[in-house]
Amino acid sequence: MKYITAILLSLVGCLNVYSQTPGDSLVNAATIVDGLFFDKTMPLKSIMPGGSTIAILKDPDGAKVLGVYLPEGYVLDESVAAKAIPAARVQYAEKLQRDYNGRKPQAVGKYEGIGVKVGEPMILFEYQDTDGNVWNNEKLKNKVYVINLWQTECGPCRREMPILSEWKERFPDVVFLSASRHNREEILSVVTRHKFTWTHLQEATDLVALVGQEGFPLTIVVDKSGTVRFAKVGASPENQSQAVSVIESLTR
Repeated sequence: MKYITAILLSLVGCLNVYSQTPGDSLVNAATIVDGLFFDKTMPLKSIMPGGSTIAILKDPDGAKVLGVYLPEGYVLDESVAAKAIPAARVQYAEKLQRDYNGRKPQAVGKYEGIGVKVGEPMILFEYQDTDGNVWNNEKLKNKVYVINLWQTECGPCRREMPILSEWKERFPDVVFLSASRHNREEILSVVTRHKFTWTHLQEATDLVALVGQEGFPLTIVVDKSGTVRFAKVGASPENQSQAVSVIESLTR
């Protein structure tokens, strides 16, 4: 009988260990967006557009989880949604989901987005570059061109500058323009340090206004007819890869 009891206790112990094992592989969510879970490696800019509403949630261990409620009319990019963590792998997923749904605001903002849309004509503009040359829509007619909107306070903007300079070498027939609200001296102090070799438009307020609430950088690709073919905020490798693919398709 003692042997049977010992065996049973041993089996119970094994079962307890087994039942805890799946929990060992569970991850802690940092953010819930539109019911999807993301960990802290996902940049907030990718999942929290301008006009979002937020709530601070807590899991049973007291850890804070950011609940993001998207503005009306905004849909997460498929490439971003694909990086969501399945609920089955998230610690306390059911409770967090209940809390998220329970805190959902009765009214949410409307997504205004950026001031330029793919498939529509590029806005009219005219600005001088740091060498005094004037650039406008007429001068760029029948050319593929790219505009990168940035500001000195934007870390991701500065970090991607050397990468963007490689695009200019890769596509010599494309016009590459950067645009900011800064004056000549402010621009040159940054672009020289970060080896940004594009043509730099200065005090380009109308272009900078296209960013809206979304933040910097904003990259826009325009085809030879003056139609916008790509427009996205952010300096992620995914955005850069997509922009390059569009440029390639327009220069074949």
